[in-house]
Amino acid sequence: MGIVEEILKKRTENRKRLEKEAPDLYNGFNELMKHFYRHGALERKYKELMAVAAAVATRCVPCLVNHSNNAIAAGATREEVLDAAAIGIEFGGGPSFVVVRDNLLDFLDEIESGRASKIEN
Repeated sequence: MGIVEEILKKRTENRKRLEKEAPDLYNGFNELMKHFYRHGALERKYKELMAVAAAVATRCVPCLVNHSNNAIAAGATREEVLDAAAIGIEFGGGPSFVVVRDNLLDFLDEIESGRASKIEN
């Protein structure tokens, strides 16, 4: 199992557990996510690319996995994901560069290999 697949699997398992143990917390955040990622003025692809930039800027590696995967699944190219990551580095500086350097290319290799392509909220 690759790192992307492992992180997404753990995320799904933890979401189910949180939904059971803290339904108000889970449902409140889940509804927020569904609302903001629905089709609106921006297509899902662009929202996911913005989330890639935010994940890099905040140095959230699981977020980077999820939103890179979702961006590719929504039609983004590898180059678009890398371009979005560059904007995240602009806001996050050196530590954000390290997150990209040490993770993103491997994540994209795995995603593009077809092992993880389902859009997750």
